[in-house]
Amino acid sequence: MQELPPETLKKHELFYFMRSFLLVVAFIYSSFLSAQMLKNEDGRVLSEEPFFNEKFIKSVKLKSLVGSVSTKRELGSIKTSSKKNNFLFDENGYLKAHYKTKISHNKRDTNFIFYEYNSYGNMVVKRYSDSYGFYSYSYKYNEDGLRSNQVYAREKNASRGKINFSVLERHVVFEESYKYFKKDTSIIKTVLNSNGRPYQEQIFFYNSLGYLIKVNTKLLINNKRKTEIYQYNEKGFLKSISYFKESSTSPYKGIRYDYDALGNVTFIDEYKDSKRIIHKELLYEPSTLILKTILSQDLVTNLITITKFKPKFYN
Repeated sequence: MQELPPETLKKHELFYFMRSFLLVVAFIYSSFLSAQMLKNEDGRVLSEEPFFNEKFIKSVKLKSLVGSVSTKRELGSIKTSSKKNNFLFDENGYLKAHYKTKISHNKRDTNFIFYEYNSYGNMVVKRYSDSYGFYSYSYKYNEDGLRSNQVYAREKNASRGKINFSVLERHVVFEESYKYFKKDTSIIKTVLNSNGRPYQEQIFFYNSLGYLIKVNTKLLINNKRKTEIYQYNEKGFLKSISYFKESSTSPYKGIRYDYDALGNVTFIDEYKDSKRIIHKELLYEPSTLILKTILSQDLVTNLITITKFKPKFYN
């Protein structure tokens, strides 16, 4: 076998070293990106909208989070409750159901929210259960991935169990559509009612880096206005949202967020008239970075709610 000259060997060694180095860097970078279990680009964390990072959920093969709820009043001890706060995920990492359960007078009461998605990962159905049955919001999207249509409908379940929903009847209650116009660093969104007539206008303002910094909303009939202001930290994570009515210079409510070194949300503070009223802390399991506990304190009543999660995984 012919030996390679030293210059060629050095080139081969350098090539394999660089390839290995780049693979390690790519792995670390992708791990960093997927380390954030919760998404909060638009302030939806802990809302009724899907706020989980589907890439992270899929990578750890998370099937569900089962949350047990306890409470603690001022100067009191921690008391367990019958309440549950559960999240279910599909094998692609998308949130497919969120349901809360409580037992009152020996009767179990469970409220569900179900989610469905299209092939692009856009939510196309959000379905709620209530005491009258089910109701849903269905969405369509344009070529830019922006919502172009919303339909609200009442529905009946063909299945006896809430969790196994199948549409038996569906009655459309109202429908609205959305039109968009892009102008420089802003997007103008016009909302049309079920008669196809405009009734609301929203202007989304972005900075030179593409971050949403302000939303102006105006009702076209009575000209009522409101404004949302978005601010970000040095890493580009959402730091705060302030909400203003009409031409007021003081926000009537606000939300502030803090993060750990990996970008996981750790604190959420809610304000009313510049006074902090709710404080939430989010704790993660150090070995897996999966959400472990949510502590929520009502600063008006000093009631603390503790939700501890147990994960279950796909095989």
